[in-house]
Amino acid sequence: MKNLAKMSKHCGLFIALCLFQKFATALPQLPQHQAVFTQSDANVVNRTNASSFIVSQTPSATSINNDTHHTFSNRLFSHGRNDESAKLSNVAYQPKTDIAPPTISKKDTHDKTGLKEDTHAKSLNVNSEEKAAVQNEKLTQVPYAALGVLPMREHDEQFSYGAEALQRVYVWHGRNALDTSLSGKAMVFVHGGCWLNAYGYEHAKGLYSALANLGMGVYVIEYRRVGDEGGGWPGSLNDVVNAINISLERITLQGDYSETFIAGHSAGGHLVLLATQQMPQQLARYGVKQVIGLAAITDIRSYALGTNSCQTATESFMKTTPAENPDAYNNASPNATLIHTPVVLLQGDADSIVPVQHATMVGAEKRIINNGGHFDWLHPESTSFDALLEVISEHD
Repeated sequence: MKNLAKMSKHCGLFIALCLFQKFATALPQLPQHQAVFTQSDANVVNRTNASSFIVSQTPSATSINNDTHHTFSNRLFSHGRNDESAKLSNVAYQPKTDIAPPTISKKDTHDKTGLKEDTHAKSLNVNSEEKAAVQNEKLTQVPYAALGVLPMREHDEQFSYGAEALQRVYVWHGRNALDTSLSGKAMVFVHGGCWLNAYGYEHAKGLYSALANLGMGVYVIEYRRVGDEGGGWPGSLNDVVNAINISLERITLQGDYSETFIAGHSAGGHLVLLATQQMPQQLARYGVKQVIGLAAITDIRSYALGTNSCQTATESFMKTTPAENPDAYNNASPNATLIHTPVVLLQGDADSIVPVQHATMVGAEKRIINNGGHFDWLHPESTSFDALLEVISEHD
């Protein structure tokens, strides 16, 4: 009996083991690649409210539709986001916490559909007189620092008129022809800067670019100045004379422009007036329409007696004083009656560098700009710039 009971016990154990094995084989197998939720996953869960986190995904996980770890990663990745571009990939993703989510407005003020008025332009939605006043508002008293932040582009070409490095002309060709009154016209331009080599042609690039964008060709003369070997009186003038001659010849040969103007600003205006009075025949031969002085220094003797920073540079330019060498100052004083081409002097009445009386010159037309400053001429959003365009446009 004992042996029979013992055998029955072993048989029971054997049957139970067989049943267990059969049951186990019927269970679904856990994929080898599937991750088990561990403490590291719990740490990720605890970080879901953190300001930044990184989620990465392996290629194998993306192929399992019923992978709960994959599903959890999708939820974590999109936590707090509504961005279609935020999708799992093989690379890590770290959201930028310094970018605030966009605010969705119920009304788009830039879209006038369904709205009675466009609030974006409401400030101009007044009577026609007020609207015209806003649109015509222009700058005066432009500071020198404002020139450096103007939109500008580099020159299209350059050429030399002498052996020295500074004896060059930089050309901005007319583009776009936005203003048909300027299309087909060229300007030979001499920059100012108190005759000093501290101020080159670069400071007025905003002017050159603006004129060229309106369709005008601009030939900008660089020349030796005080501080350069050969600069000052009379070297600076000799450079300008040669540069104007070469520029006029080149403009004629190229045939891109039908009308030509010669202009200069400040000390550059002084040199333009002196240079053009030496070449009346050349101006006639090349059909120069007008000589324009922008805040030009026309009385160098009185200018040398002034006390502002530019006036005190006059003696350095002349290398002498009016009392020491009056003949030199006489020769350096322009005379519009000798130019034989129409001369117009444009001047602001609030210019603190070149006084308004310099616009009074026998043989020249003058136009005075109310509250105009010295650097206004070089800024395309000023009343002075508009006055310059008006003068050029008169010669169609």
